Amino acid sequence: MPDNTISSAAEMPQFSMPDFPSLVSAQPDPAWPLGQWCQYILLRYMQDLLAQREVVWRNEQVEGVHQIRVAARRLRTALQTFHALWEPAQVRKHSRYLAEFADTFGVARDLDVMIIYLDSQLHGAHRERRAALNWMLESKRRLRLAQQPELEEALRRLEADEYPRRFVELFSSKPFDIRSGGGQP
Repeated sequence: MPDNTISSAAEMPQFSMPDFPSLVSAQPDPAWPLGQWCQYILLRYMQDLLAQREVVWRNEQVEGVHQIRVAARRLRTALQTFHALWEPAQVRKHSRYLAEFADTFGVARDLDVMIIYLDSQLHGAHRERRAALNWMLESKRRLRLAQQPELEEALRRLEADEYPRRFVELFSSKPFDIRSGGGQP
């Protein structure tokens, strides 16, 4: 179901794409060492997050906000699960950054869900309820539209911080250097 909110007038930035190791796009191999699997998982989740930036910016599909939050949550969970492979300070720093990033999208996601629900209720509602449902629906759409600049700012900040590049560089080189095809550094 398409989102009926209006897209932001702000010009979309040129989103960078970090240089992911070729191993990340390869078929996973059960023979990989555990550390390499952990890196692969983290980097794939980062790819998932980055793939949603344009969708969120354009604000044409509600699923983008949901998917970027899911990817950030998966990254944080994977970092917590595999934390023993990296320096604790690095894991905390990345977990904190990803948590703050994902939190930015919470209100927008809640509004998206409410808009979908109200829209579905409107179609089967009796005439007496339609006016109230329409009012609530338009109110939620205005609130959601007001959230869009905050989402765009979070995406700009992610880009300005060069976070994707720094994340990929760190998690491509430790505990294994998977940029060179796998193996110990």
